[in-house]
Amino acid sequence: MSKYRIPYLLAWLLMILMIVVAISGKWLMPHGISPEDQLFYIDHPNPNLHTKISPPFGPNRLYWLGTEVRGFDMLSLILNGMKYTLGVALVITLLRFIIAIPAGLYSGVTGKGRSLLASLNWISTSLPPLLFIVPPLVIIYSALRIDIGLAANHPNQIIFLLIFVIMVTFIGSFPLAYQFSERARFYSEKLYMESSSLLGASVGFRIRKHLLPNLRTEMFYTFVTEFIQVLFLMGQLAIVNIFIGGGELLKWDDGIVIPLTTTGEWFSLITFGLPKLRIYPWITLAPMGFFVACLCILQFFLYQVKKGPLRNSR
Repeated sequence: MSKYRIPYLLAWLLMILMIVVAISGKWLMPHGISPEDQLFYIDHPNPNLHTKISPPFGPNRLYWLGTEVRGFDMLSLILNGMKYTLGVALVITLLRFIIAIPAGLYSGVTGKGRSLLASLNWISTSLPPLLFIVPPLVIIYSALRIDIGLAANHPNQIIFLLIFVIMVTFIGSFPLAYQFSERARFYSEKLYMESSSLLGASVGFRIRKHLLPNLRTEMFYTFVTEFIQVLFLMGQLAIVNIFIGGGELLKWDDGIVIPLTTTGEWFSLITFGLPKLRIYPWITLAPMGFFVACLCILQFFLYQVKKGPLRNSR
């Protein structure tokens, strides 16, 4: 008799929970993140000191993860920004697959463009992706004047988001297409594929009827893996102050000027808190903790799905 493994069910439960929280984060926020929800002053925690203190406030009973410097609740920002971070990564992953699957499968079945894909794959993987996309993105970031603190819905912010998505999409599309091309070539050498070709089946028919059913499970694993890699790349870009979401600028007392997010996008929150990590650690560690938790859920989910849902019991 076979039974579902508990870790497998747990992996699906955590995955569904992550998706639900990302979609409904706006309604799960314990506090608002509009200008009228800013907390400017609170009474000093020491009752003997009849004074007030200004944000950022550390974690407390009312604000579980503390607040950032404007007085917004960190947990609310993180819950609201989750859909932006994961959503952009999901769109980039989908676009990579939309480009890579047709190109890779067609090349693998027909043999056309295989050397071109191999060359593009070699170019894309010869250096870390950051070295390809950071220089142009830095130039575009400055040229669009996003570094002066444009509103999140400003046209230049939208233009930069589109450029960001396009560049991060293409830098990963060629290795993915080459991977699918090699898998398609492997299956094309099978007897049933050769027979189908000899009987006059079109390339599209062979891909649809023979290749896709064989590659379906593999594509699912690759999709989750690619999604994780996109999140990692977005995190690396944030370290060099390239991220989506900005909104306004803050000038610290020591003269450091950094962009603030008005949506709560995770990587912009992390970048915002890094200069003062030792003084206000919760501003960086809170979104980073959520990010790491999501990565762990994805990795756990991928591992359990690869192992399979069933276990044999005597």
